[in-house]
Amino acid sequence: MAAKLNFTSKVRAGMAAERASAGERLAEADVVNIAQRDAGAPNAPDTVATPAAPPSDSVDAPLSLHAVRKIPVDDVVSNPYNPRAFYSAETIDELAGSFATQGQITPILVTKLSAFPGQYVIVDGERRIRAARSRGDKFIDADVREGLDNQNLYLRAYHANKEREEQTVFDDALAWKKLLDDRVYVDQVELGVAVGEDPKHISKVISLTSLPPYLLQRMAQNRKDVGLGHAYNIKLIFDRAGATVAEHWLQQVIEGKASVRKLEAAASAEAGARRVGPRRTHYQSRVQFSRPDGVALGELKLFGDGRAELSLKGIAAADQQRLAERVKAVVEQWASEMNTSGAE
Repeated sequence: MAAKLNFTSKVRAGMAAERASAGERLAEADVVNIAQRDAGAPNAPDTVATPAAPPSDSVDAPLSLHAVRKIPVDDVVSNPYNPRAFYSAETIDELAGSFATQGQITPILVTKLSAFPGQYVIVDGERRIRAARSRGDKFIDADVREGLDNQNLYLRAYHANKEREEQTVFDDALAWKKLLDDRVYVDQVELGVAVGEDPKHISKVISLTSLPPYLLQRMAQNRKDVGLGHAYNIKLIFDRAGATVAEHWLQQVIEGKASVRKLEAAASAEAGARRVGPRRTHYQSRVQFSRPDGVALGELKLFGDGRAELSLKGIAAADQQRLAERVKAVVEQWASEMNTSGAE
């Protein structure tokens, strides 16, 4: 156990060092660009190159190139392992308004992948590219990195969102499931080490993906009120009682009327009701049918509440219609006799 903890600590420390180094390089590039712009320097270059990152013990691959440049918006594609799945239209509009008044302050972070030839894959900056597209911008400032694999593609965006407090468990649920489905991480233990979370937490979060997308979307929109404890118990209620009941309890949480403890009680109650189920009435008597050779054909059960159930098996398809007509004739004759008896 001590060895595992020590390994995890090294991974986290390496990530922190890399993020700090990346932040310093971005700041240096911004300073150079702003100084050139403010000085009105003629023919100021669109690209500012900075040294590659020094080697470290982090899980990130070494950077062979780091440059800030203007790239065509049409050449930018979303991160296939984007840690965020839910975006607010209002925040995109606000950012587009900021672009109009202040310009783009921070470049998006992109890389090149063989799966997307001739295109730039976003590592961090999905909101910024959406804002640029909503404005009809043709170009966007981008920090171009080389040498990133799928794990780096996810981890860099994940930690950037965590630092900005934009990441939610609902985003994590969808992103982590895709990472495991695509075998970017072999199991929840490896993924847990990468993101610094316990595998049990990983499992609990991923279980939320069984909820309908519209419920996850609503939870993400109300993330200040809906935490993992709320969401997990609503998921249990959904599994046991269906969408309508789950939606009711989600609304209760959003309105501040249902705590995690209250949801736990509701989920337990639904589990109990499901175990008990409808009460079964035992038959009072039954008549069994067999062929002349002794092979069982079925039975007729008679219940105290007036019901009679006929169950037969092993009837050839060619004989089923003939049997049905005979049973119908018997029932109709019996019904007629009962009617006559009642009239007397």
